[in-house]
Amino acid sequence: MLAGGQSRRMGSDKAVLVLDGQRLVDRAVQTLRECCDQVLVASGDGRRLTSLDVEQVADAEPGAGPLGGILAGLERAAHPRVAVVAVDMPEADPGVLRLLAHAWTGEAVVLPHADGRLQPLHAVWSRACASDLRDLLARGERSVTTVARQLGARVVEPGEWAPVAASPRFARNLNVPGDLGPTPT
Repeated sequence: MLAGGQSRRMGSDKAVLVLDGQRLVDRAVQTLRECCDQVLVASGDGRRLTSLDVEQVADAEPGAGPLGGILAGLERAAHPRVAVVAVDMPEADPGVLRLLAHAWTGEAVVLPHADGRLQPLHAVWSRACASDLRDLLARGERSVTTVARQLGARVVEPGEWAPVAASPRFARNLNVPGDLGPTPT
């Protein structure tokens, strides 16, 4: 799980924001536990989310955005396929992640096309692409979608993932306070 962002637009740490009575980080851990044997949290410094009962890793490349967290997770992962979910995706879907993992045939990334765009932060990445990802980071690449494309991502279209998705909004993310819903008065 990626939880190391600075949450500039949200104005506070997204990982500890509460939605429907549950912190976003706890929701994401629960989702990943439904479909993964190992759960790692790339939390920026690797220790800031002290209340978690899962292993944290420091971003492999500080300041590299989500790619630094993805790389850290790939380098620490015990399995060849790694489900990647951003903490700000409260409707992340274990069924879709399982489908992506089963669709994997050795590609660097298997990701859904949802909400009109590729979703590399709700995807399955191959541990084997870690060195290529490190090279792209060293060359200054910071766009997760660009990296996924450069690595030869396999795209899973809505017709493939829709039958297993609990909601077509699994890729929705929360960026600004208004995304959390109406503020109580």
